[in-house]
Amino acid sequence: MSNTIPPSHFTNGVKVVTGVIARHKKIIKALLDANHYLSVTSLADDLRCSEKTVRNDLKVIDQWLQRYPTLKIERKPSVGVRLEGDNEEKETLFRDLLRMNDNEERQLQLLKCLLMADKPMTMQQLADRFYTSKTSIHDDLEEIDYWLRSFHLKLIRKPNLGLKVEGEEKNWRTALSKLVELFVDHAYYMLNEQQLKMVADVIQPYEVAFIEKAVQELEATLPFPLTDEAIISLTIHIAIAVKRMKQGYRIQMNPIQLEELQQKREYKLAEQLARKIEMWFAIKIPAAEVGYMTLHLLGARIRYDRVRLAKGVEQFFSQVDEEALQVTRLLIEHIADHIDARCMNDKELLLGLTIHLHSTFNRLRNGLSITNPMLREIKRTYRYSFEIVLSFMKQMEKIIKLNIPEDEVAYIVLHIQAAFERVKHKQHGRQKVLVVCATGAGTSRFVEAKLESVFPEIDVVGIASVSKLSESIGEKKPDLLISTVPLPMDIPVPVITVSPLLQDRELETIKDQLFRLRVQEPGEKSYEVLKSLLDERLIFLDLPFESRECVMNYLAEQLYQYGYVYEEYKQSVNERERLSSTYIGNDMAIPHGEVQFIRKSVIAVGRLQAPIVWGEDRVQLVFMIANRMQEKERIKQLFQELVALSEDEGTLKQLKQVKTVNQFYQCL
Repeated sequence: MSNTIPPSHFTNGVKVVTGVIARHKKIIKALLDANHYLSVTSLADDLRCSEKTVRNDLKVIDQWLQRYPTLKIERKPSVGVRLEGDNEEKETLFRDLLRMNDNEERQLQLLKCLLMADKPMTMQQLADRFYTSKTSIHDDLEEIDYWLRSFHLKLIRKPNLGLKVEGEEKNWRTALSKLVELFVDHAYYMLNEQQLKMVADVIQPYEVAFIEKAVQELEATLPFPLTDEAIISLTIHIAIAVKRMKQGYRIQMNPIQLEELQQKREYKLAEQLARKIEMWFAIKIPAAEVGYMTLHLLGARIRYDRVRLAKGVEQFFSQVDEEALQVTRLLIEHIADHIDARCMNDKELLLGLTIHLHSTFNRLRNGLSITNPMLREIKRTYRYSFEIVLSFMKQMEKIIKLNIPEDEVAYIVLHIQAAFERVKHKQHGRQKVLVVCATGAGTSRFVEAKLESVFPEIDVVGIASVSKLSESIGEKKPDLLISTVPLPMDIPVPVITVSPLLQDRELETIKDQLFRLRVQEPGEKSYEVLKSLLDERLIFLDLPFESRECVMNYLAEQLYQYGYVYEEYKQSVNERERLSSTYIGNDMAIPHGEVQFIRKSVIAVGRLQAPIVWGEDRVQLVFMIANRMQEKERIKQLFQELVALSEDEGTLKQLKQVKTVNQFYQCL
């Protein structure tokens, strides 16, 4: 068994040490510890994720456990799951998990060591430092080299000298900040003493405390408040900059870019911050470093403050890029045309989305990418909205001359979904609810709108950041806090902790606890629209292909041969897949191409002999959608049915087992 994490588990230059892989190991550990069935609900609660995520994780673990012949996850409907198998092999699995944890920790420490070293280090020096063999260090370096290259840094091996990292200072700092994030638990969006001890050789805790206070003081002077996440990120970046400057390293900036930055209000604020840091740490901060701080300030994610905006909408519009406002209006028109025309009259959507795009454009222009931790869940849960927003990206990219990554698209989708929830119901306030959210405007607006939609009898009195929670409670006097992040135990108001996407089970919990409403049983699943678009001649069982390109090309060719699409459709499908994976969960993918290459609406289906790699996932059922339908509600219904099917494990199991095309069709 491999002791290192394969490159496929790197996301946007960040190794997912605390993400999916860690969650898999927590599930396996829980199964090893338990001598009874564990419910999926309890696992989801412990891991702070959705039940759907746990079910998907269990499928991945099923495949991983194949290397342990006697071990198997046994599922019992309405009861839960447990790990069956030989006790000796369970002990082997437990030891392997411990070894994997040790290796991940060593890789992180090794990476930190190389990034902080001021001279080359030999393999033997590294092996001695980490009490391991040169062979293990060699294996670790394969992973580290991959990670560094994602930041445009190189791991140089110099004969007779050793190993050294080389690259531009800007890329070096970005890598260091991501490394700190891997050590620091962002669940609470606070930098506590214990976490800072782990990175004390990168950033000094006392320096971080001062810089965080200075950033919070600066934030009070900004036209819009920052998210807790943005404050921490800004603090880490500045602390690393101070460390590097002390070591004699300086940022180089194009004079023209620096001159442009110096004309912005944010540069003056960054300059004030720099003067404070100079006095406190006795260092000189040159103009290019102030420009570097300005870039991070411009790219920081902004918290949308409804109360502040209500006092002066015109003043707000004068403070954001005209381009952001223009693009937002075009995007809302696109959404109104394809999903719901009522969005055109939603002023809150216009304000919130313009603020979001204002900071997004600044961030992308300056190469400051972000990772959306909710990307996969947003794509699965709001697939139709995601596709509609994604279809606007080409037009947006032509206007702003930037590439928009799918992480940013997913944040935009949350703003759109919040608008849809507002459309459903108007506010009828009774009990006061304060929403606590650390990750930004789109998330908080969505949570607020969803709560108001499901519970019209409550009054959402505001959105609070974790750092200013006490004063928000004092000002708003809520009856209840609904928080997307864990809160301290001593909060004087009842708290319900939920995921940012407010899964159905969490809404049921809120109903049970707050209003004691009777839970409605879900109706029988129906795939009416999906079934109406199937042509049994285009259902192919047990295809032998081993790559997604082969599957997509085959299905697109069949659509062309039967006259449903033009020949160009095949290329269009491949181009769309390169933009963003069409995987929607539970071994399902829904590739599709552009409407101008479609003659008539239909869905082609390919069931593979065995699951194949599909980006970062595995897929066995492929539904290729050729859609020319005009009715918005029917299109939405189709995507809702596809998402529902991806969660319908009973039907999926039948679809994978049936022997004939007609049986496949009748399963739906």
